[in-house]
Amino acid sequence: MNEVARIIEFAPIRVYEVATFYSMFNRAKVGKYHLLVCGTTPCMIRGSREIEEALLNHLGVKRNEVTKDGLFSVGEMECMGCCVNAPMITVADYSNGSEGYTYNYYEDVTPKRVVELVEMLRKGEKPPPGTQNPQRIKCGPEGGNTTLLGEPKPPPCRDLDAC
Repeated sequence: MNEVARIIEFAPIRVYEVATFYSMFNRAKVGKYHLLVCGTTPCMIRGSREIEEALLNHLGVKRNEVTKDGLFSVGEMECMGCCVNAPMITVADYSNGSEGYTYNYYEDVTPKRVVELVEMLRKGEKPPPGTQNPQRIKCGPEGGNTTLLGEPKPPPCRDLDAC
C-alpha cells in the first residue's frame, strides 16, 4: 500500500483508510470463493451470526482463514443494501482469477442453506443469486402481499360534501 500511495502521491494513511474500510480490497490471501457475511444490524437481528458460525464450522476455519484446499474463506462485509431480505451473504467468486471476479448476493439465507451453497460451489455449480426463500418473490413480503390486493379506496374526506 505504501507503493500505491507513492505512485498516486497520497499520504499512506489515506490509502490504508480506503483499503481497510472497503471489504472488496483483500489485504490477505482469500479463497477461490470468498464468503462475506453481512454484519450490520438488520442481518444480525435476523441471524447473521448463526450464518457465519455455520460457515466456519462447516469449513473448519476461523474468520479470514483459507481452507486447506484453497477454495473457501469467510469474512465480514458491512451493509449489502438489501436489509428487507436479511440475512444475506456475498460470494466473491475468484474462480476466473482476480481480474474476472464476480460478486453474487444471496438473500434470506439460513445456516442450512449456506452450507448447501458451499457444497454447490465445491462441486463447481453456480447457485442462482437472490432470495433463497421460495416463499418470497424478489423483495416482496414473505408469503405474498397482504395489503393493496385490490384497487385502493379513496379516503372518505375526498368527497367534500361528506365531511
